[in-house]
Amino acid sequence: MTSIQSLVSFKLDLPPSCIEFFPLNPQYAVVGTYNLQQQGEQEPSDGAHVAQSKSQQRNGSLILIRVVGDNVEILQTLSTPSAILDIHFLTQVSSSNFGVATSTGTFGIYALEPWQRDPKLVHIKTIQYFSEDVLITAFSWHPESFMVGMTLSSGQVCLGVIETEEETAAPLHMDVVRHDLEAWTLAFLPDGSGLLSGGDDSALRFTELADGSATSMPWADKKIHGAGVTAILPIHLSNEGSLIVTGSYDDHLRLIHVSTSGRRQLHAETNLGGGVWRLKLLERKPALPAHHGVEKWRSEPPPEDVLLLVSCMHAGSRIVRLSRSATSDWKIEVLAKFEEHTSMNYGSDSQPDMNEKGQRTFITTSFYDRLLCFWRY
Repeated sequence: MTSIQSLVSFKLDLPPSCIEFFPLNPQYAVVGTYNLQQQGEQEPSDGAHVAQSKSQQRNGSLILIRVVGDNVEILQTLSTPSAILDIHFLTQVSSSNFGVATSTGTFGIYALEPWQRDPKLVHIKTIQYFSEDVLITAFSWHPESFMVGMTLSSGQVCLGVIETEEETAAPLHMDVVRHDLEAWTLAFLPDGSGLLSGGDDSALRFTELADGSATSMPWADKKIHGAGVTAILPIHLSNEGSLIVTGSYDDHLRLIHVSTSGRRQLHAETNLGGGVWRLKLLERKPALPAHHGVEKWRSEPPPEDVLLLVSCMHAGSRIVRLSRSATSDWKIEVLAKFEEHTSMNYGSDSQPDMNEKGQRTFITTSFYDRLLCFWRY
């Protein structure tokens, strides 16, 4: 296992909670921050900062950064009246718009305008989906529409309708399912036909969707995970059906086969030494040896190889490979670790392409020490 050192690191003004590179021009990235305005608060040991009472006021910011060679520069800091919990660019169409989940029940829509002389972030609209004491803990864009799936501190999982008008009397949202405790994460199936969610109740839930509405809740599993489910990443591989990778407060990364009928099978798991908060797919490919032709794989499935970036909360970041061959079971291997973060590593991302040296570029952050780190592997 390789230990990695940062090329650049510096402190931000507020605690960073999430980050995402701009898909259309990945020299840019947006960082979201989460500031709890209270004195004397002891540092929680997990993600509990997102579930405090409304009496604790929160604010935040969106920070536009740019990677230039081996350096990172801050171009803009846009203050926000609410704390930021999650950021995702709209990738269904070629767009510079991105969504923002906040601590006051609102969903923000912003645009990154990098083609101007002075690149900047621009606020488009804010939608008040829920009451101000509800936190939108995470969200995901629906893969085939402009709806958004959201998990809430109240335990609900909801679908929100993005209205085209500037003002709406009652923004539309539909309840999909409810967890017994805080809902932390969700993921749509790639065709939009179902939604997986995880919560503090240790439950992994699956709901079928049709025409943007929940049709049933085929199953809920509370046996696989030993603590709250905090990350879900679907990966559909050849000859395997529906596979998902999950993260949990119990420090484990798991590879699970799931189906709409409710059958689940745990293929592999490993303890990464810290709560697995977020997962980023870096690469997925069949590892075809050059000397093997196509004919061979008609009778025997090719090897599979999946590369992940994992935010491990109090253990820093990990680069993990999931692999198997036609004659072996799935295995999980930690290729590299980045451990300069002395606080909770929540936000991590990577540029989609490698540089001329065959290295990937990463930016990872940690919460209480307000540290941003730039590194390559």
